[in-house]
Amino acid sequence: MFLVLSFGVMGAQARAATPSFTITATNATMNSSGASGTGTSTFTLTSVNGYTGNIGISCYPTNEPAGAKLPFCGGSAMIAHTLTANEVATGQLPFFNEPVPEPVSMPVHRSHAGPAGIALAAMLLGALGFRRRVSRWLFLVLLALGTFAGLGAMTGCGGSNSVVTPGTYSYTVRGLDTNSVIVTSTFEVTVP
Repeated sequence: MFLVLSFGVMGAQARAATPSFTITATNATMNSSGASGTGTSTFTLTSVNGYTGNIGISCYPTNEPAGAKLPFCGGSAMIAHTLTANEVATGQLPFFNEPVPEPVSMPVHRSHAGPAGIALAAMLLGALGFRRRVSRWLFLVLLALGTFAGLGAMTGCGGSNSVVTPGTYSYTVRGLDTNSVIVTSTFEVTVP
């Protein structure tokens, strides 16, 4: 009986010694809630039981309140880090209030302002065709209204998208190694 118990204890100790890693991140405070606002969180990777490997680090909001605009974490790609046995390493998670531009190699999204552009062209052609019968001021008014309508349709999506909602939000930092081991931790980001 003693022999069976000692094998059970030794087996549990062997399973507990599996190499792994931990990840933590410090709380961050943005310098403003405006479009140029930035902030930084420091993450710490720790090798446990001699772990060695390549880890991709990313972060994202843990829960996004309805209607709130939160800062973007880490840019558009994961941060890669190689962790050696028994090493403790640190790095930075950047935060931005504006989305990081997509790389040039990414596909370009078409504008949804097509109907407004067609309406503007039709209005201009119609106004030019009736120019002799309609007084000059009416033509200018129609041209101005068409221009404002077209500009409103083209820029309507970008007006206040770069401003975030003040408050304190929970984020998750995630480490993913090449063996598909995932380790997470939460931290807070404060927007003044």
